[in-house]
Amino acid sequence: MLAGADFSPADLDPTLEAMSAWDIATRYHEFKNTPSLQNLAKGLRRISANAILARAREILGSVVHPEEQKTELLSDLGAHADRAEIELEMTLEDSPDIAGKGIASADKIWMTYPEHRPQSVILCVDTSLSMTGEKLALTAVAVAVVLLQFPEDPIGVVAFENEAQVLKRPDERITIQQLVERFLDVPAQGYTHLEEGMKCALGLIQSGGKGRRIRGAARKPPSTVLLSDGKYTAGRDPAYLAHRFPHLVVLKMGKERSSYELCRELAQKGKGVMREVPHLESLPEVMYGVVKDLLRGRSL
Repeated sequence: MLAGADFSPADLDPTLEAMSAWDIATRYHEFKNTPSLQNLAKGLRRISANAILARAREILGSVVHPEEQKTELLSDLGAHADRAEIELEMTLEDSPDIAGKGIASADKIWMTYPEHRPQSVILCVDTSLSMTGEKLALTAVAVAVVLLQFPEDPIGVVAFENEAQVLKRPDERITIQQLVERFLDVPAQGYTHLEEGMKCALGLIQSGGKGRRIRGAARKPPSTVLLSDGKYTAGRDPAYLAHRFPHLVVLKMGKERSSYELCRELAQKGKGVMREVPHLESLPEVMYGVVKDLLRGRSL
């Protein structure tokens, strides 16, 4: 049964017949810790992830990935450059005698071609005890929105509560379904270690690999999106870390005003902005707005 993509809560247990898949998603943590349902945890997780992905797909509109012009030596050119043309000016600059001879070796001929502009994003998500139930499910939808929009791009995901853990490295190739299921199984603990979460996100940024040699095109540093209410109950004030981020967008969740200044400070020092999400129900749509701005190359 679990091999299929779609099945209902009632297929797992008749007592769940009155519940929708989204109901299961909002109560997944509760159900998986219920003794009578623990043997159904795998199926409950699958149903929950399916419901979360369905909501994320409903939010996504038509956003075209922008392209950028890349220039690369002919000798380095691969199948990725299927619309390549010779870049005459750069080739003549490197080999001025080519005009008279009419020939040049492949390692002296520059080619230009359009390529999908990669977007590296690190998601740093509060999954502490205050984020269980429907809050966790809606946060998972917001995470899924990013993954669905950037399926081939280097996306990293960090979850933090008492401690931080990497759910997905930017270079890791897993399905979106697998990532959502990992996210659902993050244990919700009582403390919020915001400092540790930000340190873990910085670790992913600093461990990023180097791309192939491309003239005139530096790898764009990743944007980090921090989802938090700005309150921390473990560790130090994390503001001292913010300036280390190339681009930090803070989505401040909830109406709590005491943490407003910290969230704004993190965004300012991180060369990004803070966006308020007073009602968690709107978080997936706000995240979609962030996605669109990143695609358009905006600094937010």
